[in-house]
Amino acid sequence: MKWAVLLAASSLVALSAHAATTMTFLQFEVPQLSGLSGWQFGGQSGGSVDVVTDLAATLRGSAGSLRGRYPTATGGTYAWGSYNISAAKTRDVYIEFWAKMPGAKQGLKFLKIFGGNSSGYANTTFALDYAGGDKGAMTQVSFGDGKSASNDTANVINFDGSNPDWVGRSYGTAKVSTPQKSRWASSNWGTGWHRFRIHCKFNSGTTAQNEVADGEYYVEIDNKVYVDAKGLFNRHYSNDPIDRIELFGWAQSGSQPFEIWYDDVRITTGGFQSSGPTPNPAADVRVN
Repeated sequence: MKWAVLLAASSLVALSAHAATTMTFLQFEVPQLSGLSGWQFGGQSGGSVDVVTDLAATLRGSAGSLRGRYPTATGGTYAWGSYNISAAKTRDVYIEFWAKMPGAKQGLKFLKIFGGNSSGYANTTFALDYAGGDKGAMTQVSFGDGKSASNDTANVINFDGSNPDWVGRSYGTAKVSTPQKSRWASSNWGTGWHRFRIHCKFNSGTTAQNEVADGEYYVEIDNKVYVDAKGLFNRHYSNDPIDRIELFGWAQSGSQPFEIWYDDVRITTGGFQSSGPTPNPAADVRVN
């Protein structure tokens, strides 16, 4: 039986074997979602979030898994699970979790990293498509390249490697690998669980003179690397560190109700806690 480990940013646990520090690790072993340090969960406008205890549906037959239920989405944040890491004052975070979409395949923000919002912000989104031709697919990483103080989805890295100039200011110098040369299609969901490992590092610098294009993104799904990008501009030098990380989130352009599930959600700094694939060969890397 797995055990839940709930850790606030103020009581971090070092995992020296992986050079990683765990900020939170949720396994949803109990049905209550209140009182989880640093986390806020909720639903509205026909959406809901709960812990399912049906062992036939949970991850590896564990005591519980997190489920979000959405109505036919017309535009709104119907469900959320938000973890605040503002106290850590970091621009570099690693996120690991399992997820499934067992019924209808629809789109939503899925995983979004929100920067602090004082006089602008830097956000990054790892969304499931709700606007294109394959709802529920993961097709790109969305961010802003820091040309202005507000940065959200103006720039992208496409999983299929198309339109490399959409990376923005770091085009021509960033090293971007998209080894699958394909989106993660909605048909890949099936009815079972899938493992996601995602890294987001915002570029450093506090002035126009000292900012450095050292931002990074990494997306791995079911042990396959879809994006491995380094040398990016992905924030404005005035933007604050990361404020929070959100599961579920906004959905729109829906055609039917759907469910999205999560389990074994781990957020770390300094690296992934678990091991993954070896780095991509040099042939997979291009300078954008």
